[in-house]
Amino acid sequence: MIRTFRIFGAGEWGLAVANHLSCLGNNVEIFLRDGNKINEFSAQRAYKDLDISFNKNIIFYNFSDLNILPENKNTFNIIASSSSGFSGIINSYQEYFKSCESILWLTKGLDHSSGLLFHEIIDQQLSPNINKCIISGPSFAKDLVSAKPLKVSLASSCDLLSNSVIEAMETENFMFEKTTDIIGVEVSGVMKNISAILAGALTVNSYPDEYIEELIALSQRDIKSIVRKITSQQKSYRVSEEDLDKTVLSPACYGDMHLTCYFNTSRNRQLGLKIIGTYNLEKIIKKIGTVEGYLSTLTLNKHEKVFGESRVVEAAYKILYLDAKPKKVLNKLFN
Repeated sequence: MIRTFRIFGAGEWGLAVANHLSCLGNNVEIFLRDGNKINEFSAQRAYKDLDISFNKNIIFYNFSDLNILPENKNTFNIIASSSSGFSGIINSYQEYFKSCESILWLTKGLDHSSGLLFHEIIDQQLSPNINKCIISGPSFAKDLVSAKPLKVSLASSCDLLSNSVIEAMETENFMFEKTTDIIGVEVSGVMKNISAILAGALTVNSYPDEYIEELIALSQRDIKSIVRKITSQQKSYRVSEEDLDKTVLSPACYGDMHLTCYFNTSRNRQLGLKIIGTYNLEKIIKKIGTVEGYLSTLTLNKHEKVFGESRVVEAAYKILYLDAKPKKVLNKLFN
């Protein structure tokens, strides 16, 4: 069966997934807002930063083309935008997305304007009856392109959707671990960025790596607590304690958190590595670029009634927003 995947957003991970899908014989339609970028990709048929050559299975469209393209049951819709762009895509093209049987997303994080997780945006702005699926785990775009072994989590509200995605995407070098714990995977994607900031601060302030392992364990406990808090109100997404235990050990949680906390390629860890002595946080972030964990710390603190208390979030908030001394906060966190 030839499947069509529509990918909304053209960041590196979205392009890498598009390339992967097209190489497996799937039709891929990539939607962008930037007309110049569409013309560039269509003419050059390449993305040099990832050493990708786009094959004939990939076509580039403007978002406005959604009004004229047909939707069918073999079409899979994947949102691959930044966290700040997710809600805008859904809201700007509600008529199209309301007609979809399913929506997948590669985006990690949450909506900082509303404090909503992405499944909530779909449920509230579109319909709770739309099948949902999130793909998340320790993965870099360049590694997918070069076929390095990767294993990620795939959380879905529909087993048939999960199986169809795996059938279309899985290879011996790109493997999936199935779960129904959508909220657990989402919260893991939020918390790993916050934890990576603290991990960088631990490293630069001369704490041994054992403290990073303890930080990861603390984060896993906080994730379970947050998920329980959210699912007490959203009962249709509730999973068993056994499944929640599996989530915190999964690629989406432990795998991604370990990668982000230890590897300097993470912007979040880069920020943490600057938190020593006298530092200007505003200048650091301006130099690094968007730091998702920095934004998520404020959002989770602001919406504590929804997410509940978290020792890790509290520690990050004190350092990042209250100018607390890093070592004093970190020492208290581990005591």
